[in-house]
Amino acid sequence: MKRCIVVFVLAAATAAGGAIARAQHNAEWLGVWHGELDGQPSVVLTLADDTGALGGTVVLNIIERENGAAHVVATEPHTLVNPHVEGEVLTFQFKKPDGDLLDFAVKRNADGEVTIHCVNCSADAPTVSLTRAK
Repeated sequence: MKRCIVVFVLAAATAAGGAIARAQHNAEWLGVWHGELDGQPSVVLTLADDTGALGGTVVLNIIERENGAAHVVATEPHTLVNPHVEGEVLTFQFKKPDGDLLDFAVKRNADGEVTIHCVNCSADAPTVSLTRAK
């Protein structure tokens, strides 16, 4: 019986340690991140862990160019699906209106810059630099 209790306590401690490490690593990503494209606001990524798990939203602005000037023509808010941090990369998905999932990667580069890119969008999908709001 004592052996079962010791095994249970060790397993619980290991799980708790992993959860604490994930929470500390996720904390580096928490907040509101803004990105611009052609001088226009193009993306707002909001990350929180209020429920104990990483979650959030992404708002994408659709930018078109008319007569050489870029401007926002539409705004698309989405809830993050399957957000996950591994190393210096945050990945998540969101559902398009047709039900298909788009895959995004947010990467922290060696110089500290953070970029976001749609992995399974068109070949000309832009990579946008993000800045965390203070």
